[in-house]
Amino acid sequence: MLWSLLLEQTVTSEKQIVEIQLNRKLRSEIRVAVKCHFDLPVVVDVPKNLDDGTPFPTMFWLTCPMYIKKVSTLESHGMVKELDNQLNSNNKLRKLWSKRQKSYEKERNRKYKSLNNTVSPIGGVGGTVSSIKCLHSHLADELVTGKNIVGQIVLENVGGCNCKEPCVFEGAKNDYWRSEW
Repeated sequence: MLWSLLLEQTVTSEKQIVEIQLNRKLRSEIRVAVKCHFDLPVVVDVPKNLDDGTPFPTMFWLTCPMYIKKVSTLESHGMVKELDNQLNSNNKLRKLWSKRQKSYEKERNRKYKSLNNTVSPIGGVGGTVSSIKCLHSHLADELVTGKNIVGQIVLENVGGCNCKEPCVFEGAKNDYWRSEW
């Protein structure tokens, strides 16, 4: 009896959980790099080329629905443009941002240099060359490495994980989950 109950429980892989979080199928294998207080993926490590060979410049991808929602709100309120303007007017911020872009590209290239038959993506975090581009990718990088000044600014604005319910429960999206500011 107990054995049959155990067999009926849903076993969900980390990849399946991320697919539920993102509401789409993944285009490559992933490795979970950061988890939340519910032991669910927050950031995943993505290979430099997706399964179909497409170059993917972002080593770390944000999967947590709470962070995605909060960061999307910041982006929709113009934070990318605001931070780009700050990069142009604040030399210290620009130097810190540029330093991370260069180190990120070197880390990504070093990490994947032994892979054959792949195309190397260019740029720093999220493939950026001259502007911030995507706050989600900067936050993901900060959560994994603690080296991203733009990610630090984003994290200060969104706060930490504060969900009262897990976003995924028993192999499905949790309808009771809500993001709170």
